[in-house]
Amino acid sequence: MSGVASPGSEQSEDSGDSPRRTERQAAILESVRKNGAASVGDLAREFGVTQQTIRRDLKSLNDSGLLQKGFGGAFASPGVPHFVRGERQNLLVSVKRRLVQALEQFIQPNTTMFIGLGTTFDSLYEILARHPGVFIATPNLEVAYSCAMKTEASVYIYGGYVRSKDPTILTVPDESRNRFKFDIAVLGASAIDEDGAVLEFDPLEIELVQAILPHSRQVILVAHDEKFGKRAPHRVTNLGSIDVLITNSGALEKLTPTAIPDALKIVSIE
Repeated sequence: MSGVASPGSEQSEDSGDSPRRTERQAAILESVRKNGAASVGDLAREFGVTQQTIRRDLKSLNDSGLLQKGFGGAFASPGVPHFVRGERQNLLVSVKRRLVQALEQFIQPNTTMFIGLGTTFDSLYEILARHPGVFIATPNLEVAYSCAMKTEASVYIYGGYVRSKDPTILTVPDESRNRFKFDIAVLGASAIDEDGAVLEFDPLEIELVQAILPHSRQVILVAHDEKFGKRAPHRVTNLGSIDVLITNSGALEKLTPTAIPDALKIVSIE
């Protein structure tokens, strides 16, 4: 849809909890979750209504805790998964498994590791089973469970709130963020911008990562090519703060040449 609705059509579509309004709000929520953010102007053009109508929709969704209303637009609500776990878990399973296998060359006996969030690391236990004495600290409940049950690794879980319908802990600030010195910090990402910014949709995910980066001897980013060139609203870090990038072929073509630091070690799987 395009254009701006007349005042009369706006009244007819926006009265009470009409089916049209409910349908539009569901579509707005889906758009914001998919893209991480959306502007009032873009949403008004997309749905063929006035900006005032969109602002009312965003206020209603904000009041329901489904997104965050900001000046001139909206962001995905903290604590709401961008994709439900089932959708993410089934994406590129073979590629994710091979990316994690490429991580093994950096793991030694007795390595101390931070493991970030994301389904990319679901198969991590397969390689840790071959490395004795590894210590893991993570907010990723799937990683914590599989490594505790299927390997000899020691596992520490950061405290906080478990995100609804997702094995993710949204951590709360406490002394545990400065407790460990990591040999390796292994990160995922929701998106990597063309300029090399590492991004997330949920602001509640990034504070822990930013806190542990200064306490890590080596930072490894593991991300498949579909994460590159994407957008999300919240900046975690940039490729200049990453020591090793593990990805698959085609990913770097989506970055500007200046976004790739000379010192960055790149491990590319086919």
